[in-house]
Amino acid sequence: MLNPQDKYTLDEYWKLVETFPERKYEYVDGYIRMMTGGSPAHGQIAANLSYLFVSALRSSDCNVYSSDVAVQLTDDKCYYPDISVSCDPFDWTRKKALEAPSVVVEVLSPTTERIDKIEKLQVYQYYPTIQEILFVDSRKCYVEHHHRVSVSQWAVSLYRDRNDVVELASIETRFSLREIYAKVYLELEADS
Repeated sequence: MLNPQDKYTLDEYWKLVETFPERKYEYVDGYIRMMTGGSPAHGQIAANLSYLFVSALRSSDCNVYSSDVAVQLTDDKCYYPDISVSCDPFDWTRKKALEAPSVVVEVLSPTTERIDKIEKLQVYQYYPTIQEILFVDSRKCYVEHHHRVSVSQWAVSLYRDRNDVVELASIETRFSLREIYAKVYLELEADS
């Protein structure tokens, strides 16, 4: 049985993933963290974004992956972003995890925001193939877009208005916050 206090090897992690395919686990520095489900707003935002990415990239060499697909960034870091985009043909045939994503998206919830914006952000920014990172809030209209400027420099753009347009230059894609948040109940804006 999984003990979150114990350390595991990468092989033991992959064995656990294969044994329990209906569950999702992240692997961080030898520790295994079980992933939990999200709110309806979280799920709708992820579905909207998947649709937008797939529609925009249909005729490109890039593939869009859901949160069911792991991204292995090092021998001790495996995450499940809400959405990943990879333009590397080698990723199309990998059996366990993507290794060359260009874009990662995390839909933020109160229980994951700290891990996503501190731990994962740092790891994502150090990974050479990742060019853009989106953090999309699930409780209010807010998108944080990190985009690589150089090998070790990043710029951040913040979007709050539904008419704002997020441009992902690395994959030549753009969409508005209105599209991202279509039909989404935003808990922190409902009382306003």
